[in-house]
Amino acid sequence: MNILSQYGKEIFAFAVPIFTFMLNKYFKSNAKLEYGVWHSFSYLINEPIRNDDGDVISPTQTVHMHSYVFKNEGRESASAVEVIFNFRPMYINIWPSRHYELKVDDERRHIMVFDYLAPQESFRCEVMSINRDLPELLSVRCKEGLGKLIGISPQKIFKASTINFLRLQIFLGMVSTVYLILVLLQWLVVKTG
Repeated sequence: MNILSQYGKEIFAFAVPIFTFMLNKYFKSNAKLEYGVWHSFSYLINEPIRNDDGDVISPTQTVHMHSYVFKNEGRESASAVEVIFNFRPMYINIWPSRHYELKVDDERRHIMVFDYLAPQESFRCEVMSINRDLPELLSVRCKEGLGKLIGISPQKIFKASTINFLRLQIFLGMVSTVYLILVLLQWLVVKTG
């Protein structure tokens, strides 16, 4: 006897909850906070550091800079977004400009709290220091969960016609996959009927 004809209903009954679980886990609308380092560099400036008497302490100065990008990739708003640095940066810039509350915990961590981040909304945060180390970005979180660190790199921009052609190919592949699943289910029902 064929295993599908004998246990087809049980296999199908087992597969449906797994499929439903996958749909709920990966396609549920929720906030999805992601962040990454946009760019990072150091400038060596050939200007001496002088003390109060005018004596040269160091012949050069160093300017360090990190630029972070934060984005809500989900379909729901991320509320109470917290960006936590190890200590207060010397200079900080948020773009586009938005309101945030500043908090400092007992260990002198620098915490910026944004009210919300709408779906697909993003902002950048640049930190800079002169002749000092930059603070580490310790954590990014919101009320709905932790932010996920992603890698960011420059990417070539393709023509709109190429992108639309690839979208059409992906759509046709999805249609073919759904069609094959329906044919398989029909065959399974006929065999186990």
